[in-house]
Amino acid sequence: MTRMAWWSRFFGGGQGSTTQPAAAPPGPAASPAVRPAPPTPTSGAAPTTHVLGVTPSGVEVRGFHAPAADLLPWWHRLRADHGSTGLWPVLLGPDLGDLAAALTPETRGDYDDAAQVRRATAMTLRELQALRVERAARFGGAEDDDQDDADDEPDVVRRHPPRFSVTEEDGLVALVPAAHGWQVPVVLGWEGGVNYDLEPVDHGVVLRDWQERFGAELVALSDGQVLEVLVHRPPTTPGEALAVAREQYDYCPDLVDQGVGDLQTLAREHAGAEAWSFWWD
Repeated sequence: MTRMAWWSRFFGGGQGSTTQPAAAPPGPAASPAVRPAPPTPTSGAAPTTHVLGVTPSGVEVRGFHAPAADLLPWWHRLRADHGSTGLWPVLLGPDLGDLAAALTPETRGDYDDAAQVRRATAMTLRELQALRVERAARFGGAEDDDQDDADDEPDVVRRHPPRFSVTEEDGLVALVPAAHGWQVPVVLGWEGGVNYDLEPVDHGVVLRDWQERFGAELVALSDGQVLEVLVHRPPTTPGEALAVAREQYDYCPDLVDQGVGDLQTLAREHAGAEAWSFWWD
């Protein structure tokens, strides 16, 4: 994917773009938005699922293909049923790919999904941050944050409606046995962000924190190293949005380094949106 192509699909601009976002109304914070009712799948019939794979601990993951226009409606419908089914829906893109390492015997190695879910459940965000510092020191994979605008709050926080890149083409809906959406990357052994030494447990701990604070719910994990969440309570003030933008940059540096170019833009355009999308090169 070319530099900026991914980001531009969402907000129509960014670093080096000649397309500017629409002017926001005066005021420092986004106004509360009323989210419309979720759309209904064009086919009301329950889909026939097939086995996508079985994890090393014996968790069977099933799924079905759906047209692009039906992917998000199916996600909403199946998410509403999660309390009774225990199955968390996640959109995977056109096919399973090879990033769900726990489902592909040739890539799983000695991955133990059950042990990693327990590890993610017990790990605090502070412990994860310390672990990532330790990894960076060991492997030399981290760079210093040289963002000159790190303390500059955005003038406004734009509450963009939810959009998901994975819904742009026909795709696969997986049903993952999991008590919470944040556990899904850990169950699947999802390896997005491996170039930044991220592990499945990292995604789980970060998503759990954002779920608790912002109501962020996992929607998509694609083989293109894209992770997308629906955010029910995004930050609304410039200060909150900047703080969240820092967290998002720490989690996914490519949002800035290969995306919008600075933290202030990330805070203005992404942190307050009703969907957060992350892509690792």
